[in-house]
Amino acid sequence: MPILFQIGSIYFLMMGVASPFHTKDDNSARLVEEEQKLRIVSGKLKVLEAELRQLDTSETSILGDLHRLSVQIGVAKEQIRLLKIHLDRGYREINEMLAQIQILKKSVENLKQHLAERLASIYKLGRLSYARLLLSVKDPMELTQAYRYISRLARVDAKKIAQFLSEERVLQESKAELVRKTETMSATRERMKETRAGLNRRQRKRTLLLSQIRDQQEMAEAIFHELEDARENLGRLVQELEKGQFVDETVFVPIRAFVGELGWPVEGQLESRFGQRLHPRFKTVTVNNGIQFRAPAGNVVHAVYDGEVVFASWFEGYGNLLILSHPENVYSLYGYLEDYQVHVGEIVRTGQSVALVGDTGSLDGTRLYFEIRVEGEPVDPEDWLDRTRRLARAK
Repeated sequence: MPILFQIGSIYFLMMGVASPFHTKDDNSARLVEEEQKLRIVSGKLKVLEAELRQLDTSETSILGDLHRLSVQIGVAKEQIRLLKIHLDRGYREINEMLAQIQILKKSVENLKQHLAERLASIYKLGRLSYARLLLSVKDPMELTQAYRYISRLARVDAKKIAQFLSEERVLQESKAELVRKTETMSATRERMKETRAGLNRRQRKRTLLLSQIRDQQEMAEAIFHELEDARENLGRLVQELEKGQFVDETVFVPIRAFVGELGWPVEGQLESRFGQRLHPRFKTVTVNNGIQFRAPAGNVVHAVYDGEVVFASWFEGYGNLLILSHPENVYSLYGYLEDYQVHVGEIVRTGQSVALVGDTGSLDGTRLYFEIRVEGEPVDPEDWLDRTRRLARAK
């Protein structure tokens, strides 16, 4: 076999060992979505923690204790959401690292085997192996081409050795990073476990307090007076909103034209009606300015009519409260919410998702509190809602 052909064959075999790295999609859309979730959850957590610090300095009351427990529960839930995002990201990174390590290990093994074969070939040629190859060329016409092949072969040998050393270093660094990442994930899982345990403790404490309110007459009477104060405070809030709010009535069709035709704000069972309510055990009479729906936590709450968000915050006795302003001094109020899906100043449309059902401020579990006020006075919402219990839907 001509020596020039042998040299060329060796060169092309060397070029056949490729690097394992390829250009990959960096999943930028997923990362952007993940960062957005982190910002939202971190923002909610910061607000709740600030509210909790403020509560720690305020006077205690039964409603205040319930509020504090609700906020603590909210903080724990947001912490769990935050930890879950970090865990999901960590698991994904570990899977990617394991896949990359497998690619590196295979590449390193291939390079190791190839370099071993090259070393065996060079050993057989003895010292000055590249010079021997060049001197073995008999035909002077082929000398220049042989020199080029041998020069390239030497460069390829050097490149493959450098590639082997580099990938071996990256492989060891990747293994060390995998160990660090695994330790971090273990610590995060432990934090998740502790946070869940704290959440469960606070939920049990809140359940116990609600049970005591229902079963102990002294606490039932105390909560009765606190709720009376809360109703009066809510009335004053709506009056203040009426003074400070201006709704452009050219934007919306007057809501009073649809009395008895408004869709229901949530899919659920009507549990408590408007008007006076007698405590079944202690025979105390309370006044309901609104109605309550029993619905699963997280169910969507819909705006019953077009309007503007004028209030979205915690309000004692009503938990997370949302107030929509409608034309002709009509307001719809949504209480005990888990979370808001709109913000103050936002214009909402009939049937739009505005919040999620929760139990913040509720004494009876997961409920939606719903109220309608006209000229500042509460009216029976059932007179305004569709008798067929049709859910409010977007037009």
